[in-house]
Amino acid sequence: MSRFGQTEKIIFVCAIVALLAFSYFLYDDSLLFPKVNNGKLELIGDVAISQNDVRRKNLDTFSWVPASRKDAVYQNDSIFTGDRSEATIQLQDGTQIKIQPNSLITLNLKNGQMNLDLRYGNLVGELAQGSSLTIKSGTEEFKLESQQGSPEKSKIQFNKAHSGNVDLKLLSGDVKYVDKKKQAVKELPKNAVVAVTKKGEVKQVEKPQLFLKTADNTNWLRINPDDPLPFEWESKGDVARFELEISPTEDFSHVAISKLTQDKKTQVVEPLEPGSYFWRLKATDHNGQLAATSPVQHMQITHLVGPQITTPTQAAQINLELKVKPQEALETSTEIQWRAQESLKNFTWQVASDAEFTTIVKEGQTNTLAAVTPKLPAGTYWVRVQGQTESQKPSPWSEPVSFTLNLFAHKEERPNRPILVTKKVDFKVPTGKDRNPASPESPKLAWKPVLQTKNYILQISKDASFKEVEKYDITQNQVSWSQYRPGQYFYRVYARGLNGLMSEPSETGTIDINMDGLTLDPMKTINAIGQAPGPKETPISWSEVPFAKSYLVQMDKDKNFAHPQQLEYSSNAGTLTVPDPGRYHVRVQAMDESNKPLTGFSNIEEVLYTFRTPLSSPSLLEPFNNASIFLQTEMEPFIWLEWKKVEGATSYRIEISDKADFSRTLIAKSLQGNRYLIKDRVPLGKIYWRVRAESKGDAEMSEWTEKREFTLYHQKNETFVK
Repeated sequence: MSRFGQTEKIIFVCAIVALLAFSYFLYDDSLLFPKVNNGKLELIGDVAISQNDVRRKNLDTFSWVPASRKDAVYQNDSIFTGDRSEATIQLQDGTQIKIQPNSLITLNLKNGQMNLDLRYGNLVGELAQGSSLTIKSGTEEFKLESQQGSPEKSKIQFNKAHSGNVDLKLLSGDVKYVDKKKQAVKELPKNAVVAVTKKGEVKQVEKPQLFLKTADNTNWLRINPDDPLPFEWESKGDVARFELEISPTEDFSHVAISKLTQDKKTQVVEPLEPGSYFWRLKATDHNGQLAATSPVQHMQITHLVGPQITTPTQAAQINLELKVKPQEALETSTEIQWRAQESLKNFTWQVASDAEFTTIVKEGQTNTLAAVTPKLPAGTYWVRVQGQTESQKPSPWSEPVSFTLNLFAHKEERPNRPILVTKKVDFKVPTGKDRNPASPESPKLAWKPVLQTKNYILQISKDASFKEVEKYDITQNQVSWSQYRPGQYFYRVYARGLNGLMSEPSETGTIDINMDGLTLDPMKTINAIGQAPGPKETPISWSEVPFAKSYLVQMDKDKNFAHPQQLEYSSNAGTLTVPDPGRYHVRVQAMDESNKPLTGFSNIEEVLYTFRTPLSSPSLLEPFNNASIFLQTEMEPFIWLEWKKVEGATSYRIEISDKADFSRTLIAKSLQGNRYLIKDRVPLGKIYWRVRAESKGDAEMSEWTEKREFTLYHQKNETFVK
C-alpha cells in the first residue's frame, strides 16, 4: 500500500467499508427496511425444536432470519426448512406442527382459527383436543377439527404433491372435516391418503397396487447371453415409474440388475450367469416415494449349450483288425455318444472328412443320445452334434471331435450275427376277462447268445425295410417288449463286440400282436308317442378294447349294411340317435391312433323304434246336450250315457256331477266299454257329465271331453231350472 498515494488510500478504505456494510445489509435488512414491531403482531406460538437450516420470515419483512428454539412465531409467519433440517412449532392451543426437510409453510390466525398454507414439502400436525386447523389448497380452504374426548392425540401427515393437491393421512386420533361439495361433516379415514384439490374437492387416493403377469418360477432359456427376458405387469393407483430388481439372493442384499421404466413391461438383455434368481417390482409415486413392492418371484436362467461328445474322445485312435474277404472293403461302423441338456429332445449328427465340415460323409437325426455311423473306411473323421428343443430351437453345434480309424485285415473278426430263437412271435393282448397271473403281459423276444459280445442292439419296425425303427440297448439275449401295439412288426438284432464292432443283423423276425374282437351289448326298444315321429336317443355300450383311440358305430335298416350311417365315439358307451321309426341293425368297430381298424366288426344287435299318435278325447253321443228328462217315479233312474270309441284306448273314465266345475262328483267310474247306465239315485235338476280315454300299457290318458248337461224332472218337482 506504500506505493498508493494519499487519495488512493482513502478511496480503498472507503471501498472496504462500503463492501462490509452491504454484506451486513444482505444478512440483516433491519437498517434498510423498517423493523417490525413485534409488539403489534399477534403471537400464535413458538419454535419448540429447530435442527440445522430453519428460517423464519414475516409477511411484512424482506429477509429471512434464523429460527432458533424458543423463538416466538407470529401471525403471517413463514417457516422454511432446508435439506436434512426439521422444525417443530408449538401453537398456543396445544397443537404441534412438525415440519419435514425441504418444506415451506405460512401460519395465519383467522377468526380464532389457525390457517396453514403448505407451499411445498411435508409436515406432521398433532391437534389438541377440541382444536381446529384450516388447510389452504389453491384458493380453497379445508377445515380439520379434532374431537373432544378422543383417547389419543389426533396426528395428521400433510404432503404437498406436484399436482398442487394437498395429501392428508390420519395417523392417530379422530378428526372431522367439512366437505364443501357435499355440504356435510365427515370423519377423516385413518391410515388412508386423502387428497384435497385446488378446488377444495376431497378425494381418497387409491393405494398403488402391483399385479405381476409374468409367471412365478419361470425357466428362461437363453440361446445367446443377451437374449431378451420379457417382464410384464399391471398396476393401479398413483404410480409414476417402476423399478425391476433381479438378485441371486432372496433378501436382495445384492442386486444384480435394476431397471427403471414408466411402461408396464420391460426386457432384460444384460448377461446373467445360469442359475437361480429372485425378482421383484417396486412402484414409486409422483412424490418420489416408494408406494408399493410386489411379492418376490423366483426364476431360473438356463443357457442353451451344444451337446458334449463323450464317445469317441478327441483325437481318438481306433485300431481294429477286421476279418474280411478279399473282395470286401475294409470298413467298419462306430458309435457316437454324447451328453446334452434335458431341454434338448432331438439331435442332428454329422460325420465329415474335414474339420470345416465342407464334405459331409453322413448326416442323421435321432431322439436318443447315441448314433451309429455308416461303414467307414480307414482314415480321419470329424463328428459334431446339434440339439433341438421341443419348440425347435437349435442349440450351438458341439465342439468337433476327430477320430482316426486304423483298420487292419485278417486279425480280428466281428461278432457273429445273432440267431433268433423264435422267428415268428404270436401274441394275444390280454383283456380283463382272460387276464390271469400266468398270462404273459408282453411278447417275449429271444436269440442265441453270441460270444465276445458286449451287448445287443434290438431294432423293431412296422416295415420290413426298417426305415423307421425303435432301438433298444439290451445286455441279455432276451427281452419282453412292453411298448407293443396291435398289428404286425418286424424285428432284428445286432451284436456289439467288446471292441465296439457291430455284427451283421440277424434274420428278420415278425411279431403279430392280436386281440379279441369287441362285443356289442343288447339294445332297448324305443316306444314313442306324439303328434309326429322324430329322432330318438337310446343308450348304447360295448366291451372296451385296449389301445383303441376311438370306436366306429354303423347303423342301417339293411342287415347287410349297404348304406350305413356312421358315428364316432371316444369311449365304449354313449347314446345312439335313431332318425325315424323302424327296425335297425347296429355294429361297432375299434379304431387305432391313425384312425385305422383295430378290430373287426362286433356282433350285430337290433333296435326297434315304434311310434303312435296320442289318445284323442272321445266324442259324446247320448244324451244330447241340454236334454230334459222326465221321471215317472221317484225310484232310481235308468239313463244311458254313450260315446264313441277311441283308437288305442283300453278303458274310459266317466265323471257325473251336479256342479258345473265338477267340484263334487256324484259318480266316477272306469269302464271297458263306451256306454254307462245310471242306476244310482241322483238329485233332480241339472246333471253334468264328461269322459276321457285311457291306456294302461303306456299309462296315457286323453284330455277330458267338453262337459254335457241334462236336467231331471219329476211330476212332483216344482223347480224348473233353465
